[in-house]
Amino acid sequence: MKTRFMMAGILALALAGSALAADINGKWKGTIQGGMGGDGIEQNYTFKVDGGKITGTMTDQMITDGKITEGTLSGDDVSFTVSGSGQMGDLKLMLKGKVTGPDEIKLSLSIGGMGDGGPGGPGGGPSGMEITIKRVK
Repeated sequence: MKTRFMMAGILALALAGSALAADINGKWKGTIQGGMGGDGIEQNYTFKVDGGKITGTMTDQMITDGKITEGTLSGDDVSFTVSGSGQMGDLKLMLKGKVTGPDEIKLSLSIGGMGDGGPGGPGGGPSGMEITIKRVK
C-alpha cells in the first residue's frame, strides 16, 4: 500500500515539473550564430500560450514584423512558424524544439522553401540552424 502512495506521489511530482517547464508565456531572447565567424543575429520573441496554441511576435535585424502562427505547445515540445517581411522580402521561418528548463528553449530553425538542411546540408546555410533562447527577466 505504501508503494502505491509513493508511486502516485512521484508521478504527481513528475507531471507538476513538466507543466512548469512548459510555461513559455512572455519575452525571450537568443542569438543565432552567423556563419564564417559573424557576430550572429539576435532574435526577440514574445509568446502567448492559450490552451496549447502559441501566438506572438518575433523580431531580429532581418525581420521587423514577424508574426508567430501555427504554434503548438505539447508538454515540452514546441513548434511554430514566423511570417514577416524584412531586408530579403517576405520570409517564413519554421521553428521546432524543446523547452529544456523554465528559462530555456532549444530550437531548430528552417526557412520556408529551403528544406531542413538549407544550402550545403545541415547547418550549412541559413536553414537547419540551432538557437537557444532564454527568458527575459
